[in-house]
Amino acid sequence: MQNIESELTSYLQNSRESIQQILFVPQGTHPVWEDNLEILQLANQQILQPLGVYPNEHVFAFIGMHAKTGITGKRDSIGFLITNFRVLTQTDFSVIRNGQNPQNTLFTQTQIPDDLATKIWNDFTIKNSMSIAQEQLLAMQTALHNIIGLVLWQLQGLNLLPKEIQKSTDIQERIKDLSLQNVLKTYLQEEKILKKFAEKHTISKIMFGIVDKPFFSSAYGLVITKTGITSRDAMEDSVTSTWEEIRKTPAIIGNKNDIILAGQKKHVLPQYQSPSVQSVIILINELANGEVSW
Repeated sequence: MQNIESELTSYLQNSRESIQQILFVPQGTHPVWEDNLEILQLANQQILQPLGVYPNEHVFAFIGMHAKTGITGKRDSIGFLITNFRVLTQTDFSVIRNGQNPQNTLFTQTQIPDDLATKIWNDFTIKNSMSIAQEQLLAMQTALHNIIGLVLWQLQGLNLLPKEIQKSTDIQERIKDLSLQNVLKTYLQEEKILKKFAEKHTISKIMFGIVDKPFFSSAYGLVITKTGITSRDAMEDSVTSTWEEIRKTPAIIGNKNDIILAGQKKHVLPQYQSPSVQSVIILINELANGEVSW
């Protein structure tokens, strides 16, 4: 581990200034930022801690910046946090609601570093909605490829990583795998609003829901039950697809980023939860195919 840290410090010190502006490592004196350790600590608190830290997990680097909220002055870490187990990608923050959970990409013995970095970067560019200067984006992309190459190659050489990632079959754990725990709430977590949704649309035993309720309108969104999914767009009637229907016609994304087509029916999530649609689709299809258990 010390060898990896030393190489990361050397990479930072010898990089061009645009990379030094967006790269933070825990060792040595930062060539640009005096608050280097504070930035790393904040990224740790905002990106890693909410997901839960693995035993013996160690932060190697943060590639990114802070988005500052004008109203509160709060700083939110946006970018990539790299540890000895994974890369966590954060693309979102919110002034009012909780931001989306970071994307969690675990390292394995068989990954090709450049391919992995390319996939992580492509996912970031799709989900990122912030206005970031082109020079900063190029620096982040370059640093991500170089650091994943450096870290992953050495971890694989030490034979410290699993050969493949075994996905969870328990629904609660699978929700965590897909970084949906702050999005897809249990009935007990959102009992007040989900109870009203169930009564309004005659739904029994809601297990999970992504539902919102405006001040002057009925609740809308999507809920998951043991028999299927039900959703309702604002000012519309509810729609239900059974697991059997979804098995025959799997869920896919619709013509808008907050729409899911499942069992040949259109389902809608609250617009602000649209970054989570792809993960919700994965979970829905796994439930329909019996790959995830209750």
